[in-house]
Amino acid sequence: MELRTVEVVNPRVPTFGSGALVAPGLVLTAYHVACPGGDRQPVTVRNKTGHAAEATIAWADAELDAALLQTDHTMLGASLPVVRWGELTCDYPDARPVCSMTGFPRAMRSPHPTVPDAFVDELLTVDGNIKPATSSRRGYYGFELFNTSLESAELWQGMSGAGAFCNERLVGLATFASDFRHGGLLHLMPAARLFASPGFTDTLTAVTGMTPQLQPADLSVLLDNVPDPRLSTSYLLNAQSAVVPLTGMTAQLDALEAWCRTSRPTDVTAITGIAGIGKTRLVTELVHRLGQPRPGNPTARGWTGGFLADNPIQQPPHYRMLATSKYPLLLAVDYAETRRDQVGQVLDVLAARHTTEPVRVLLLARGRDNWWPSLRGARQGSPVMSTGATVDVDPADAIGDTSTEHAYDMAKHAFTERIHTLRTAGHGDDWAANPLRPDPSPEPIFTAAAKPADDTVISLHMAALADVLAALNDDFARYDNPMDVLIAHEVSYWRRIVIARGEYFDENLMRTLVAVQAVTGAKQLNNAQAAVTAGFDVHHAGFPDAAPNDRRLLAAYEDILTAAYPSGDGAHWGSMGPDLLGTALVADVEDKSGGQFIERLLPHPYLEEDQQHRALTVLARATPDQPVLAAGAARAVAATPDKLLPLAAKTVAAELDTNIARNWLLGLKDALAERAQQPDADPNLYTWATDLVSTSLTHVETGLNDYFNSPEWQPPRDEPEEEPETDDGLEDDGDASDEDDLDWDLDDDSDEVEENREETADGDRDPADAPVVPASADPPAPRPTVVVHTITSRAARTALTAVALAHLGFVAFVTGNVAYFSHYSSEPTFWLLPPLIICAHLFIGSFYGHRQLPAAVAILIAPPVVLLMTVGFGLMFSDLHGANTNPVVMGMVWVSLFSPGMLALTYSFRAWFGQIQFTNDA
Repeated sequence: MELRTVEVVNPRVPTFGSGALVAPGLVLTAYHVACPGGDRQPVTVRNKTGHAAEATIAWADAELDAALLQTDHTMLGASLPVVRWGELTCDYPDARPVCSMTGFPRAMRSPHPTVPDAFVDELLTVDGNIKPATSSRRGYYGFELFNTSLESAELWQGMSGAGAFCNERLVGLATFASDFRHGGLLHLMPAARLFASPGFTDTLTAVTGMTPQLQPADLSVLLDNVPDPRLSTSYLLNAQSAVVPLTGMTAQLDALEAWCRTSRPTDVTAITGIAGIGKTRLVTELVHRLGQPRPGNPTARGWTGGFLADNPIQQPPHYRMLATSKYPLLLAVDYAETRRDQVGQVLDVLAARHTTEPVRVLLLARGRDNWWPSLRGARQGSPVMSTGATVDVDPADAIGDTSTEHAYDMAKHAFTERIHTLRTAGHGDDWAANPLRPDPSPEPIFTAAAKPADDTVISLHMAALADVLAALNDDFARYDNPMDVLIAHEVSYWRRIVIARGEYFDENLMRTLVAVQAVTGAKQLNNAQAAVTAGFDVHHAGFPDAAPNDRRLLAAYEDILTAAYPSGDGAHWGSMGPDLLGTALVADVEDKSGGQFIERLLPHPYLEEDQQHRALTVLARATPDQPVLAAGAARAVAATPDKLLPLAAKTVAAELDTNIARNWLLGLKDALAERAQQPDADPNLYTWATDLVSTSLTHVETGLNDYFNSPEWQPPRDEPEEEPETDDGLEDDGDASDEDDLDWDLDDDSDEVEENREETADGDRDPADAPVVPASADPPAPRPTVVVHTITSRAARTALTAVALAHLGFVAFVTGNVAYFSHYSSEPTFWLLPPLIICAHLFIGSFYGHRQLPAAVAILIAPPVVLLMTVGFGLMFSDLHGANTNPVVMGMVWVSLFSPGMLALTYSFRAWFGQIQFTNDA
């Protein structure tokens, strides 16, 4: 925000004020600052470093007190992206966003230290809230400052024209301060009123080449961002970039608009169609159309909304904000079949709202058989859904009545214009060796390299963009298909970013890392770091691990990937898009790795489960277009079925359309059958895996309820080999009851101990492979191998526990009676003995019961010592109560009473927690 702030000076009056760079060379400021008294002559614009440029009036509205000034984009704001515009749409006090504004108020003026009668204007940044009701009757925003007020509104002079930002969106323009609030309230002209002024958006479009969009700034923490302009294939093909005008789907667009304008307060519908058919572009156009004033009613408030973020910036998400919208709201959820929990949360919030403004929810998916019937059955006829009608999009709908050739020619023209605009706006590049020029051919034709791969609109646009790029660079023209041209252009985009950061550009490494990024994603920084590390490992697989990865280099490439593909929501980074382009790159990397890339990446230990989940989903979705990816994923799952198969089957059954899920699971079944034939395959594991896939296929065909709660998701556990009899004479059965588990003790940090422990448990270690211990080395200490549960029924465990508890109570009664209720109570030292003796019994029970102890003097004498101390208290108890029996006989009686209890306490610990057995063998 500070980089966008400039000082505006009219030298003829003179007046001074502030302004905001909304695009390179384009400044938004107050009319009374730039044009006092109607003066529309050039003014001086100066940035915070003092660099000045002359600017002309590009647009002005005296009634709104706003003006746009234009100057050379190379002189001011050359590195700045086009600003995002926003408005405040909700009144939700629990998550009211903080707004900020930076300008040059008079209060910050100070005399120049060396120039007489001159002043230095300093920047001031203020924060505050914009409460929708404040100043709303006059059509302003009331910017209420946090702990910042001046004695008089006059001291705010110079702040006029400053831009107010909320969640990185320009929401208003400072116009004047309220004196009655001691300067603590500033009045802003809302950006929405600027958009409604004739000529404002036209001027922005003419300068930037892109139609500005008004986004809900307060809801931006829940919505996807519209992508920033950049010279990348991903941006140009992004449906929300809206580079190519919508050529078809007129019937669907009209039907959706009519549905939005019905009288229902809330409603939900689904839009379905295959990948790349234009569903996202259709909704983007619908949002734009609904946001415009209606013909014949220019003052009617337009709609707001956008695409709900998969990973909202606000965590936990304040979905209740959606229920307080002051304007009609349209929400779209892409890949709705994979986000059912999120959809359910949003619909629950909307069902309980009390506002009257209409809300519409559009659920976009490739199919509807596996998710829509259950959602519609649960919500149909409720406050959030009427009939649950759906809108289907076919390939021909995206073209409409226009011929394929004409649509292709329109796309080429649109891409050419946008590339020209981006280059003019200062998005530098070095890949365009040839100048932009119109196509000289009289009729639109498909070149060999630009022929669409299929009849989807995304393939048509990809072919058109490839044709434009090939005309700009002869190196791109040598490729045989559009996908290779687009990837080659993306490579040049990566090169610029890598070189700008001072790193050596390794194209093959970047291809691998971008493929990893596209497959795994990263919600947080640690996920991104894990993905980059896994990418380096996979890329260099097969080479000796002579040295660890350079951490500085890993961090540098993580930063490069984040800069190349920023996230549109709260995730740490995004990925190369559209899906067809991203999966084509992954398929290329898979092919060049000899079919090893996916098999090495998916089970990588650094990846989190949600990254593996995303990877399996991405690869499964690509099955119709890139079967090689599904085959690679199937091999990876078959290699580690205990780790990946439950996730893969659950992902497919829950998130994919029936036909794709069926093919995916059949591929998994074939891969498992092939892997089961290998000599080292575990028959029990692969029998379980095959049965699980068969059950998943049944689920896909029949839609079984509660399938995901089935215990069949858990792989079989390795049964321990038969153990010798333990010291207590009870035989170990490995897993005597359904509650007993085989567990490993992980207290020892030694890698060698960990390896030895696993091999000892497996029982298949070759003695020749045992580590050699030098003669001078100390003998190895006893180390844990396995927790052994003995054959003990539930009834026996319960009985042992009852006896042990009775024993502890009896010990407490006898020792307490002696220490606290006899003449011994006069001795303070006796007071501590009862709790110490009870703790000693617990120690014997837990330590001796849970561990197999070596023979040692201290270990052998500890239980008798504790027992003798307890018997001593018993003898004193007998004496106090007049028992005249021979002390030796009485001592034997007390031993017979305490010994069984101590043994019961020891064995109850062993029965419930098992025994950690130790060995001295190397």
